[in-house]
This record gives sequence, structure tokens and C-alpha cells, in this order.
Amino acid sequence: MVEIVEEQHNRFKDAPWFPQPDETVFIGGAGGIGSWLSLFLVRAGFHPYLYDFDTIEKHNLGGQLFRQRDIGSFKTEAMHNIISEFCGVNINALNVAVTKDSPVHHFCFSAFDNMEARQILFDKWQESIPGCPVTPIFIDGRLEMEQLQIFCVTPDKIEQYKEHLFSDASVPDAPCTLKQTSHTAAHIAAMMTEFFTNHITNIYQREVMRHVPFFYEFFTPVTLTTLD
Repeated sequence: MVEIVEEQHNRFKDAPWFPQPDETVFIGGAGGIGSWLSLFLVRAGFHPYLYDFDTIEKHNLGGQLFRQRDIGSFKTEAMHNIISEFCGVNINALNVAVTKDSPVHHFCFSAFDNMEARQILFDKWQESIPGCPVTPIFIDGRLEMEQLQIFCVTPDKIEQYKEHLFSDASVPDAPCTLKQTSHTAAHIAAMMTEFFTNHITNIYQREVMRHVPFFYEFFTPVTLTTLD
């Protein structure tokens, strides 16, 4: 199994971001964003801890990386099996919600579909910053059917990011038929992975070589926006 995993990295193992052994990341949420993100990060060589307590329903198959036979299973259980099948790797998939008592890593991804969970994870991530030997990053993905937003938060951007946190009650709910597609979910997960590997490159090279925008937005019918 180890030889298979090592061989699948042969085409990019000399990339400047290729992870050091057991480079850990934390993913909150295993739905549209988190399911694809888990796959992409593992394929890139990272070792995620995945947290979610939800089960898979049939309508999830339109936007999330699950199979017909996964319906009724816990999302984390299904992702553990899918990652094992696709990548030959066993990930740490925990069928629990992220709470104020959850351990969180300094490389952290928010893949939630609600602001309350996003806020809890962000608060926990901030607790990991003191004494961190590298520059931590909190990457927050927000997704609708044809629109995506990504925030890449480093310690110097915390106050700027707080301006984009609000209550769930203030967000109008989109019609259930305009929620999500697999291609936009995979798109945002791919972009989050790319921004993270840019961040890792800058850490490993000990200089800013690659751009990591604070804010990135893409709306399929129109254009994209980035803010530093």
C-alpha cells in the first residue's frame, strides 16, 4: 500500500509545495466543498482530519462526492471509504460536530454551509496561532450554485476577515433547487487547494514566491474578483 501511495505522487513530488511527511490539515465539513476538498488534499499528499456529523441523503449526490450506495451513511464514514478506494490512504474522519472543545490545527479549512459553525471553527483556529512555528492559515469556502467565495486568512488578516462574519439569520436562504452542483463544488475545492499549496510553498521556501489572495470570488456567468 505504501509503495502505491508513493508512486502516485511521482509526477509532482518535486513541486515546491509537496508536503513534508505527515503534513496535517483540518477540514470542517464533509459536504459539497469538504468532500471534494478531502480528495484533492489527499491526492496532493496531505493528511486531513475531517469533521462532520451529517448523514447522506439522495439530494446530496447532485453536488457532493458520494455514491448511490452511500445514501444513509455518515458523510465522514463514506469519505473514509472513498479516500481509501481512490487514494489508498486512511484519513482521520470523525463523525462529530466542531465545538468549542474541538482540537484544531493551524492549517484549517472551513467547508461549512452555515455561519455558526464557521464562526466556531474560526475562533478555535485563532487559539492555535500563539507559538505556531509557521504562518497559520484559515481558508474559508462559501458556495452557491454558480457563485463561490474564498477567504484566505492569515494572522495579519484576522480583523479584515471579521468584517465578513455575520449571523445565519441575516442570510436569505436560496431556493432548494439553486443550491449546488458538482462542478462548482469541485471548482471551489480545487481553488482552495491551490491557494493552500501556494501558502505552503511560501512557508517551505521561506519567502513569498506565490500569491495567496485574501479574497477570491467567481460568478460563473460574469467574472472573478480578488482582493489582497
